[in-house]
Amino acid sequence: MTQRTEERFKVFNRSNTTIFSTFEFTNVDFIVGGTYDTTTYEYTIENAGTYLMGYSHSKRDPSTGSNPFIGASNVRLTRGDTTYTINNSRFNERVAHTTISNCFVYRFEVDDILKIVSAGGQPKMNSYSYGGNDIRNSWWGIKLNYLKKKNL
Repeated sequence: MTQRTEERFKVFNRSNTTIFSTFEFTNVDFIVGGTYDTTTYEYTIENAGTYLMGYSHSKRDPSTGSNPFIGASNVRLTRGDTTYTINNSRFNERVAHTTISNCFVYRFEVDDILKIVSAGGQPKMNSYSYGGNDIRNSWWGIKLNYLKKKNL
């Protein structure tokens, strides 16, 4: 018989906060494997593998000038002493209260540290997020490959 080991998480925020640096996902819906720090807003990988991850946020109202607020964000990976941007999103339309969702697949190593940061244009949290099954204002991930262990 085999036993599946799985790592998955979902964190979210219910505020209407404009993001100037790190996205502050303050509420934990669930975490199975891995760790999420609600003070640094970082997720640490405990099991190496390929993960499907996604996150969403809103954007600030359009400016009255010629340039709209773009609502851009980056996913930052710290591996050892080096930090990389491994994914990003950007929304340039002159509309307000738009949910921006982003999904990606990436191969992580043990002790990789992830966080989502503003990349300009003042992205926001969406005050219409309710948690639970609502994925607005959330960051989630699930390990796609898993190790089968034999029970003795």
